[in-house]
Amino acid sequence: MRLPDSLRRLAYRMGGREPTVEDERLVALFRNRAELKKELNALDDERHRLLDRLKLQEGSTMRAEEQMVALEQYLGRAEEGYKCLAYFRLRALWRTASRRLEQFGAELARQQKDRERKAQVTAHEHRKRERMAAVERELIEARVLAEQLQAEQKFAHQRLGQLAGFWNYFRRRALTEAIATRQQRIETALTQVTDLQDQLHAISSEPPPLFEGIGIEGRRAINLAVIAYAEMIFDRLAADNLAELARQSTLKRVFDTDYGTQPDCQALMQRAAQAVAEVERLGEDLADIKARADRMRRTVAYRQDDDVLPVAESISTAAPAGAHRGASPNMLLDEYWDIYRALVR
Repeated sequence: MRLPDSLRRLAYRMGGREPTVEDERLVALFRNRAELKKELNALDDERHRLLDRLKLQEGSTMRAEEQMVALEQYLGRAEEGYKCLAYFRLRALWRTASRRLEQFGAELARQQKDRERKAQVTAHEHRKRERMAAVERELIEARVLAEQLQAEQKFAHQRLGQLAGFWNYFRRRALTEAIATRQQRIETALTQVTDLQDQLHAISSEPPPLFEGIGIEGRRAINLAVIAYAEMIFDRLAADNLAELARQSTLKRVFDTDYGTQPDCQALMQRAAQAVAEVERLGEDLADIKARADRMRRTVAYRQDDDVLPVAESISTAAPAGAHRGASPNMLLDEYWDIYRALVR
């Protein structure tokens, strides 16, 4: 443990000698050595951390290069080329549906935010008008009282001027005391008028409160609508099993897929291309979305009162009207169209 310089000098003086210049230089040298050692340890730790990151990056680069080589060899076989094209066309379909769903969720969130913010401002302005009306009533009463007292005071001063002669001495004294008392009431009334005017100005200048975000019920409604829209996209693509094939393209590697012969792959690519165009043009059937969301709302459950993401198992599913197949899969359980990216938290 190093002693402070003042204590070290005191120890030298008590020992009968003063610290020399050489002693001072030696102490400074040891101090600099300790600081340099700390910096060296910190740099050494940083070096090891960067080396670890470099090893991880080298491993990732090596795996990417191996995958690239394997893909080149795979694509080099003519019989596999069409399968790869079909695979990546299905991946494009998945990304298109995912992007469309995310845009839908973002637009719903923006609209809900605008509605709730507008409702908040409207409620604030309503409360402010009610408070201002109450203060204005008090202000009118205070002004009437002040004007009445001032009129009475003016009349009392006139009356006091008319009471001449010693025989009116006691009347003048009583009237003078009444004038002094009334003057205090006038000052109090005028002060109240000023305070109420200041209060009225302060209320009228109050800005709307800060918007703290969409409420729980609003976010729950958005999420149910997003799930309903994801289900609607699935139903549009379910006829040729394109929805499930697109999902499998995100779960399997291209090497592990099999779409049949070359004509089968070409037909699948054509259907996928048409589906991409259909999803991009897909509108927002609000009546269908509302019906689906209302159906889910009857069974939906949340783990906690402040949760906005529903329990996946509580989402009810149903077959579309007129369809000759079973119910749609659970969008949350199967994570169709990367749905969790579109849901609001």
